[in-house]
Amino acid sequence: MLRPLRERLRDEAPLLAIFSIMRSVEAVEIIALAGFDAVILDMEHGPYGIDELGGLILAARARGIYPIVRVARNEASLIGAALDAGAAGILVPQIGTVAEARMAVSAARFAPDGARGANSWVRAADYGGAPDWFGRANAEAAIILMIEGKAGLANLAEIIAVPGLDGVFLGPVDLSHALGVPGQIDHPSVLDRMRAVIAEARMRGLSAAVFAPGIAGARGWLAEGATLVAVGVETGHLRSALLQVNAAVRALA
Repeated sequence: MLRPLRERLRDEAPLLAIFSIMRSVEAVEIIALAGFDAVILDMEHGPYGIDELGGLILAARARGIYPIVRVARNEASLIGAALDAGAAGILVPQIGTVAEARMAVSAARFAPDGARGANSWVRAADYGGAPDWFGRANAEAAIILMIEGKAGLANLAEIIAVPGLDGVFLGPVDLSHALGVPGQIDHPSVLDRMRAVIAEARMRGLSAAVFAPGIAGARGWLAEGATLVAVGVETGHLRSALLQVNAAVRALA
């Protein structure tokens, strides 16, 4: 049985994840069978909504990995619904101010720690209605905020001081656009800012998560102290693998 994600994020051992946009139970299972620790179900860029989320979360949990949901936007109803469906943690995009950070964290926590809508007959609570579930849910569900723009960088110190926050996630693609070097995720200005955010988050006792499209980048960020690295998107890995198989077979023909 998986330990609560909030607890696991405090370990020194890093977590490896992959973003999933395919709306496929089989893709989630394969990510787990390949040995990854988590799958990030991407409702911001994936072609699916809350209705399709339940089966994907069940597939992840059945195969022993953490289902983390990136919600489409910082909206309380989306955050609460994803957690009700059984998400181990929530990734909230485009956080730029301390007010936005507080709103996201509040949406993920029941009173008195927040304002999440209360219902203990949902999947996350095993449909049981147990009154003690609310406290356990507050203790177990992780909330990670995405720092992707200039405002988030400028307000980082205030954002990471928000009570109840578990980590920050750096999106280098969006950061590259914000820093005036669009698409250049290895540009020195992007790398320097990301290193600084990782160091500050870790100093505050928070998890520091990073997106890396490939193997070399993922290894580099692990060496820099990242505690969760999302290694690309499953569609990209599938395309790359199929291209290699096709090219290898045709080379022998």
